Amino acid sequence: MIVMPESMDFTHQRFSAIIYGSPGVGKTTLALSAPTPILIDFDCGISRVRAQHRKATIVCNTYEEVLRDVRSKEMSDYETIVIDTGGSFVTFLKDWAFRTQPGCKTKPGDFHSLKGFGFVKSEFTSFTEEIKTTLNKNVIYVFHSQEQADKDGNPTQRLLCEGSVRNTVWNPCDFGGYVQIINGKRYICFSPEQEYFAKGCHGITGRIEIPELTQTTTNDFMTKLFDRARANIAAEAEIYAPQKEAYEQAMVAGTAIIATITDADTANAAIPQIKGIKHSLTSEKEIGVAFNAKIKECGLLWDRVLKEYIPAPQETTEEGK
Repeated sequence: MIVMPESMDFTHQRFSAIIYGSPGVGKTTLALSAPTPILIDFDCGISRVRAQHRKATIVCNTYEEVLRDVRSKEMSDYETIVIDTGGSFVTFLKDWAFRTQPGCKTKPGDFHSLKGFGFVKSEFTSFTEEIKTTLNKNVIYVFHSQEQADKDGNPTQRLLCEGSVRNTVWNPCDFGGYVQIINGKRYICFSPEQEYFAKGCHGITGRIEIPELTQTTTNDFMTKLFDRARANIAAEAEIYAPQKEAYEQAMVAGTAIIATITDADTANAAIPQIKGIKHSLTSEKEIGVAFNAKIKECGLLWDRVLKEYIPAPQETTEEGK
């Protein structure tokens, strides 16, 4: 189904995000501030989250168990799936590929890095898309960060993740935020800098302060951020509002004119009326397609000499000559 820009609805847009940073900076708690979350605890770290911020949690031993749980009817109660951590999830996928995918074992019986991580990267992307598209949920990956040196020797923060998957995981995600503490305050950064990579869209960019949580405050930072992103998308879509109204008026007028066509005379009379329509967006093309279909239905042809439509000549058989 082709959807035109003026008909797109982002009211229930789902997002995927990466939250990463050093241990103890509050990444999991931040991820659990998303709308109605459920945590897949690959790291067995839910106990490190303060009791008042804990949410429903899936504990599993294999990737197959993860798939069974996320596809179960119980998941209808949740809007967001939090993966903690993405690095441990990759380890689960590596185990799954080693056990189930042909070619992932070397002759000595070890993991085949080249082929194996190819399956891991592909499945990581498919899993993310299934959550967003099929299950219609947000997905947030929590990663630890790892300091490395760039080509000039400058320290940079990278995702702590095995193999080249650390680069692939960014592709299906809408947002990627690096969490750090600056002058005693926590920030999540959505614009890349020399020290770290980040990813922002839908107006979510730059460095945003994360409010300190107390006994009386609500843990809803990511919920508000997603709401803000949806509002920005809707605001962008509003630029089509005047064009959409003009498009609808043009389509009503064009449809009414085409309905009057029954023969060559009415077809020729309709031409200047259609040309007089004030078009918007795709109305001219759509009306043109509908007009040509009606001409064909009425059995008419365009006479290049007379410059008007005439009845198509009747085909005759050999016996009728």
